[in-house]
Amino acid sequence: MVEFYIAQGISVLTALTAVITMQMKKMRNILLGQITANILTASTYFLLGGFSGAGICLIAIVQSIVMFFYERKEKQPHFAIILLFILLYVACSIVYYNSFIDVFSASAAVFFAISITRSKASSSRLWYAFNPLCWVIYDAHTKAYGNLIMHSAIFIFTFIAMIRVDGIFKRSQQNSEEPSSNEE
Repeated sequence: MVEFYIAQGISVLTALTAVITMQMKKMRNILLGQITANILTASTYFLLGGFSGAGICLIAIVQSIVMFFYERKEKQPHFAIILLFILLYVACSIVYYNSFIDVFSASAAVFFAISITRSKASSSRLWYAFNPLCWVIYDAHTKAYGNLIMHSAIFIFTFIAMIRVDGIFKRSQQNSEEPSSNEE
């Protein structure tokens, strides 16, 4: 029972880290935040017996570190690197498969794998927005209530960042306000 309360406490730290991370403008900072958040999330899932989720978070740590070095060199990873991590996430889900719910952790991982390979933070956030939606379902099943709240908050704050930092609605308003070439 002590593990349950420790896991919920770690989830609060994870939530703070993840919410702050999604507000960053530079991919380098987002990747550092992802490393920290995934270390904390893996700890939570491990304490609660969600080994599929913990394994996926451990792979996400490695992928974030790899992507950080690509980002420092201002290079894009080869498609084979991205595919390798997606295959690792799927393999982890197969190894730790316990029930259908593990499909949601694998889906979240695939969205994560794609999101952190984007060179622009705005593109990363767009892909990443689907990640917490999958985790919410996994969290509810594994009784990771702190993570459930955290992933819900991450989704909301990622969407806010898409509006605030990326200006997703400003762009669509600008496009609709521009006169078409047919108008005189």
